[in-house]
Amino acid sequence: MTLAELYTKLEGLENGSEYVSAIKAEVAKLSNEAKEHWEGKQAAEAKLAKLTEERDGLSVKLSEFETAEAGTDKEMATLKKQVEALTKRSEEAENARKEAESKRIKADIQSQFVDAFTKNNAMDPQLFAQMAADKVTVSEDGSYSYIKDDGTTGTIQDYAAEFLKGKPWAVKSTQNAGSGESGGASGASGNDVQQEFEKALGI
Repeated sequence: MTLAELYTKLEGLENGSEYVSAIKAEVAKLSNEAKEHWEGKQAAEAKLAKLTEERDGLSVKLSEFETAEAGTDKEMATLKKQVEALTKRSEEAENARKEAESKRIKADIQSQFVDAFTKNNAMDPQLFAQMAADKVTVSEDGSYSYIKDDGTTGTIQDYAAEFLKGKPWAVKSTQNAGSGESGGASGASGNDVQQEFEKALGI
């Protein structure tokens, strides 16, 4: 079942449109955050490249001066200060790039978790996504995975399905509740869901 098909099914339930709207808003928010952090990373990388080029140019010039023993002490001191300043700015730019990339990855992982938990009819996809985000790692190729109990690796979708398996309290009922009915698992409060989730994670 695709996410669009699930949305259509949920909209047919009592208060389903509100549930779908909340999920769509959260996914859109996380997607926008990931985009902003990606743009920030690109800007930081461009700045870092420029600073590195300037620093390397001055380093070469300083090396030539020292090798040829040319220039005055004042010129040498000025060059050294410029190289040190550019080195510091390069380090700051690199830290900014790393921070932007970290934020982008976090937002992207949460967005994918919201999608995965929604497809599995989770009671609170947003809450689960926030609490499960640190369960995955980023591979060198940029993909996300986690280590299963048997030592193999799984995807975010695998994690969501595995966690919800055998936990009716964490799954939203897809049946229309009759008058006066609680609707099964859908009657659980957000606090109950969070407490059960934290208990399952051992936190």
